[in-house]
Amino acid sequence: MTTMVRSASARVHPPILRGLAEHLLDRVPELTERLHAVLLAKDETYRTTDLIAPEELTRSLRDNLTRCMQFLADRVPRGEDFRDAARRTAEQRARAGFPMESLLHAYRIGTEVLWAALVEEARAHCPESIGELLDSAVDVMELTDMMSQAAGAEYRAQEAAAIRRNAERRQALLDGLLTGRGADPDPAAEASRVLELPADGRFAVAVVRHDTPSASPPWSPRDALAAHRFRSEWCLRSGQEVGLVLLGDAPVQRLATQLRKTVEGRAGVSAAVVGLAEVASAYRMAELASDTVPPERPEVVAFEERLPEVLLAANPAIAQQIRRRAFGALLELDEDRRTVLLDTLTSWFRHDGSAAKVGAELHCHRNTVLHRLARIEELTGRSLPDDRDGLLLRLALLATSSTTPT
Repeated sequence: MTTMVRSASARVHPPILRGLAEHLLDRVPELTERLHAVLLAKDETYRTTDLIAPEELTRSLRDNLTRCMQFLADRVPRGEDFRDAARRTAEQRARAGFPMESLLHAYRIGTEVLWAALVEEARAHCPESIGELLDSAVDVMELTDMMSQAAGAEYRAQEAAAIRRNAERRQALLDGLLTGRGADPDPAAEASRVLELPADGRFAVAVVRHDTPSASPPWSPRDALAAHRFRSEWCLRSGQEVGLVLLGDAPVQRLATQLRKTVEGRAGVSAAVVGLAEVASAYRMAELASDTVPPERPEVVAFEERLPEVLLAANPAIAQQIRRRAFGALLELDEDRRTVLLDTLTSWFRHDGSAAKVGAELHCHRNTVLHRLARIEELTGRSLPDDRDGLLLRLALLATSSTTPT
């Protein structure tokens, strides 16, 4: 014989309530049918849903009624929790996507049916105790609250877990696209369906560098881009925040402009690509573009606007060879003197060889500019008027100002 004990969470129920509830334990199948009929009559969601199989609905109603009677009769089996039926029901409803409002409504309706059954039982077997039963109504109300609270808490926990699972799945699918799995038809089809992105859409990838480790995840630009009709999916990869953006007919420049208003830090935006199979290529472009941005001068740059810098960033060994070959002995100067000469050279190219404009920009006399340029030619062994030497020096300046991978 199973030993029955009073639930640890229950107070001692009045004798009238315990007795009536114990009698009603034998009528649970009948009360289940009654509750089923009342529930379908009073709740349209339960009446019209196809999310709950009929046998599952019957089982959950029977189990919850049984636990309620056991609790009121102080006959919950030892080591068991009378709220387990509520939790199982909530878990099933949450997994099925059934609304929590209707789930909790069912417990209110169940209370009505339970109370009516208790009154009916009292009138049939001990009408003189109706007053005593009415005094114990608070016990029934407390039971309803405990069952509803258990169901609501479990539903919310299941909902939160489902959100986490969905987020993890979306992240995994996006990560797969970035690493080249978009070229495989099956992963591409799954990513298209789950991420709600057209398989043959026009995309760009953005990479935002986070040079300073943070204990909290960075704020995603998703919502800011959505306000300008850019759908995007974002994930974190090795200190980078990576976004796959559906461009539609918009130019990449428009995306870059919106990111400049949103992103603080170094970021690169790829050229446009067509189809999920090309996402990995776009990711590489965005990485290279972000590599060209110096940490001390953070900005958002587009791949197609930084092609010379990207070429050097993609080939760091060659970039260093160009720098050493072009600058020669200039690199042996102390940092202050080297910086003055490189700034002068940069300004010289920017102003198409106008010493006057260079002097105005650097706040020095034109003759000072010419003296510095002569010193540069002496140290580098390069002739500024020579087209080939000029190209080499320009590339060396880009290699100096850009961040290249190590």
